[in-house]
Amino acid sequence: MTVNGRRSVVDDAIDDIRLRIREGEWGLGDRIPPEPELGKALGLSRAPLREALRALVHAGLLVTRQGDGTFVAAVDEQEVALRKGLQGADRLEAIEVRRSLDIPAAALAAQRRDQEDLDKLQDALDRRRAAAEAHDEDGFRLADIDFHRAVVGAAHNQLLAGIYGSLAESIDGSWTSPEGLNRAAHAEHDSHDELFDAIRDRSTQDAMLVAGAILDNQASDLEGKPVGSTGS
Repeated sequence: MTVNGRRSVVDDAIDDIRLRIREGEWGLGDRIPPEPELGKALGLSRAPLREALRALVHAGLLVTRQGDGTFVAAVDEQEVALRKGLQGADRLEAIEVRRSLDIPAAALAAQRRDQEDLDKLQDALDRRRAAAEAHDEDGFRLADIDFHRAVVGAAHNQLLAGIYGSLAESIDGSWTSPEGLNRAAHAEHDSHDELFDAIRDRSTQDAMLVAGAILDNQASDLEGKPVGSTGS
């Protein structure tokens, strides 16, 4: 908002938060600091800070999850536009596109991951397992997407993360299935665990193979074909 051609405190806050996202201070899918902490960092009182956050949520750069906080949903407005263009895409086509993203991302993650990346992957795996055992479909889907986004995050390529994030937000139906949830609920160690192990052990080839196998299972689920391995 500008007054008489002058920028407002809210405008400055929006630009500051947007810049921090673009420069990677908060990555795609990361939760931004709570309002008191963020307000102190930006030198803002509650009212203008909340107005800035609402504007960024409306723009699609942030998303608020009730009870969890506010998370980075996109790196820039171009990513938001890409996401809108992806809405309604065929799920099998989405999996075909994911092959060009998930497999090289897994390879890069195995080469570049750090301890923070492993912690994020493990957290998503734990939540995914707990949701599967509880037959919580929504929780399972969100944790599964978080895991795959954490793999991409571990690749440390902002452009790849932006493209992948747009796909994840737009076509989440290609990520999980009831069959995948059931496999995860009953397997002691499924293909997502194997992908984590490969990334942890810096095994590039294994990471690529497992990432491909996960997508094979998901495509088989959508086509109604039986699969011979665990994972979703």
